[in-house]
Amino acid sequence: MSSTFGAALLTVSLITGSASTDKPVLPRPIVAAALKKAHCTLPLREAEVIGTERLSSRLEIVEVSCWRADENAGSILFAVPESRPQDAQLLTVEKWQDGQIRRSYSVASPAYDAKTRTLSSTYKAREAGDCGTIQEMKWTGWHFRLLNAWSKVNCDGEPFEWDSRDKWQVFPTQAIPQQGPERDVGGSGPAEQYDQASL
Repeated sequence: MSSTFGAALLTVSLITGSASTDKPVLPRPIVAAALKKAHCTLPLREAEVIGTERLSSRLEIVEVSCWRADENAGSILFAVPESRPQDAQLLTVEKWQDGQIRRSYSVASPAYDAKTRTLSSTYKAREAGDCGTIQEMKWTGWHFRLLNAWSKVNCDGEPFEWDSRDKWQVFPTQAIPQQGPERDVGGSGPAEQYDQASL
């Protein structure tokens, strides 16, 4: 997707853009295992379903709170087959970190566009919002692949927002995907089996 991806997406978050008013109930053991696997800092009693959206004709994406900080919050995402919460699968996302593409389970301030199946992430390095990272990822059928990343490291008072992000684009570049265990946290599974028909 091009860098003209609009700031309006930020208002269409999983919190406010729920596909239904009823939040799905995920089995506690599945949520507990996912919180541990993703190294979430919120205890199970505080982790909650924040929202849900349609991921494909057979899957919903469900956002569960994972961590909180002064200026940001992070979530983990599940692909949940329709009417089968017991088969919920923790999803991986690709992110730009230290000049490499890495796989992760949590995403900062996610927003999801159901029409394009594109996920965005915004991380503020400080309250003024003049530095941090903005990223876009695309649903592949089993994880979210990094499309674009912008990073502004100088907290100099110059705004760093969707409308002013282009001069700080760091990906795509000549990035070489990281190899090794961190690269292999995702893989095919129930989400891929349920979603292949809709690709």
